[in-house]
Amino acid sequence: MKVKYIIVITTIFSGLIACEKDKDQKPSDTTDQITIDSLIASLYSVKAWDTATITCYANGIDLVYSWECDHGNFNGGGTQIKYAAGECCIGLNTITCTVSNETGQVTKDIQIEVTSYFGGGK
Repeated sequence: MKVKYIIVITTIFSGLIACEKDKDQKPSDTTDQITIDSLIASLYSVKAWDTATITCYANGIDLVYSWECDHGNFNGGGTQIKYAAGECCIGLNTITCTVSNETGQVTKDIQIEVTSYFGGGK
């Protein structure tokens, strides 16, 4: 009889442990915690060495913004940067904004066309 009680108690205890949710577990789909509503440029075509202001509009809690560009460079940070590129970067250039917090991250790209300062462009 004593063995039956131990088996029953062990079975019930195991079931309770298996059903308990891990409180430290993060959600598997983290991108639903952050949204980038829009990534907007003041100009989508600039002559070399001119600047375009790019602004990210995002929603979420405790957001951190990081920026990258495939050509050219930028100044600033947070929700807004100023992007510029020289003659060596003529063409369609991609600027990427990544918005993150402790739940994950979301990334969005924008493209700026850089034309020659010396003519032949817009």
